[in-house]
Amino acid sequence: VNLGSHQYLFTIDVDPSKMPCLCLRHDVDALVWQPHPNRPGDMWEHIATFNALGYVQASKRDKKFATCAPDFSYATLCECLRRAFIYCQPSPVETILFNRKQGRQVGQVAKQQVASLDCDKPILGFRASNERLFILTSSTLFVLKVKQN
Repeated sequence: VNLGSHQYLFTIDVDPSKMPCLCLRHDVDALVWQPHPNRPGDMWEHIATFNALGYVQASKRDKKFATCAPDFSYATLCECLRRAFIYCQPSPVETILFNRKQGRQVGQVAKQQVASLDCDKPILGFRASNERLFILTSSTLFVLKVKQN
């Protein structure tokens, strides 16, 4: 398949009754597309966007895995050893917050986290659920709670 200039990032199984979704880089963002082979004229449906993830993942030289939560609440990148980067979608802030440069009120903030594993073995597997991130090494399965219910 010719993807043109859109770099393939990862696939994600969102609904077992449908084909896996495809995440492609579009400029600096990462867009998730759901294929619908039974609709030839309208085969691709855009279902999620991860702002700046295309740009961020390009800077990760040791990236081994990439995926997102099935509900698209966060995307995550994992290196060969030790570290996972978690990028949450923007969520409303509970207090009044202003952008210093622009002087306008900010209504949403996107959080990011870095998880450093207490292990020096290579990461062999990586999977995300809506609330947890599973990271497998040859001796340990790490389960990281990403968000609260």
